[in-house]
Amino acid sequence: MTPRKLVRSLASVSAFSTLILAGAAQAQGKGETVRIQDYPGVGNMLARVAISKGYCDKYGVKCTVQRIPTGPLGAQALLAKSIDVGLFAADVMTPAIANGAKLKIISGGAVTNVGTIMVGNHVDAPNADKGFPAMMRDMKGKKVGTPARGSGLERLTASMLVKAGMSPDDVTFVAVGGPDTAYGALVSKQIDYLMNFEPSGAMCDVLKTCRTLWRGAVNKEPAETFAMNGGGSAMVVRQEMIDQSPHVADALVAAFKDADAFINNAANTKEVKQIAEQYFKFEFPKGDEVLDRVLKLTFDTHTYSAGIDRNAITHSLKFFNELKVLDRVLPISDLVDPRAPNWVK
Repeated sequence: MTPRKLVRSLASVSAFSTLILAGAAQAQGKGETVRIQDYPGVGNMLARVAISKGYCDKYGVKCTVQRIPTGPLGAQALLAKSIDVGLFAADVMTPAIANGAKLKIISGGAVTNVGTIMVGNHVDAPNADKGFPAMMRDMKGKKVGTPARGSGLERLTASMLVKAGMSPDDVTFVAVGGPDTAYGALVSKQIDYLMNFEPSGAMCDVLKTCRTLWRGAVNKEPAETFAMNGGGSAMVVRQEMIDQSPHVADALVAAFKDADAFINNAANTKEVKQIAEQYFKFEFPKGDEVLDRVLKLTFDTHTYSAGIDRNAITHSLKFFNELKVLDRVLPISDLVDPRAPNWVK
């Protein structure tokens, strides 16, 4: 290499290094504490891993988690400023934004369609093995548990009933909370069906106390709900946090991206499980098998992702709007901050 080429090469390396350092500086917090919504069970694994692996510290923020069992309650807590980052879907954001709230997605979270339908062993369900839409007909006149009245999963159930030629009024919706309380309500026959999120389905699969009929992340029918994958629950913050502390938003995105890379590296499966157990342990027979089942499902579908699929979000909102579950479809720019990465399955 000639001296001139060597100088140019060194200059290029120096410029590249400067860009990297500049990017790191932009993503550096100043020791701010950030309170993030967590859920019962496996919960918000991006946040848990970001904390346990030191990724939040790496980017200059102190992350803590606060367990809030449903999306609507998370949105309320975010608006009340008792947390700084919520984990819920765009259809939960939409009514709040329509009423004047300013919220933005900065990162994915659990981005596949986490909805899972289960039926109690006490229920006569002749169409249970026939898939959608036949399985929905058995719900007529039954009690269907959802995390909360008005939750995204209740809306999803209502939309599936309509797509199956039924009405949401054909069932009685019952608020049963997250998986820890919802599963108990199902096996104790307080409800007949359950639309919830994992580990509810994994508990049915492993313990054989109920049957899992449908998972939104893997079942391709109805096609409209399968197309929602990639646009599920995301990390949502108040716009004022982005405006006043953009460096904190940058730091969080960087930490969540590192957590995504760690979780979805098969070599880290054992450690991911250990981190999950630090926050929530299944204290019942075969609890270890249930956790293994949950993690395999999420790994196979790249559920825990810092990326978000903007097209999937738009599709979801249009779907709910057409079924009159939502009264409007907001432009994606009103929902997703430009810094949010794109989902890659």
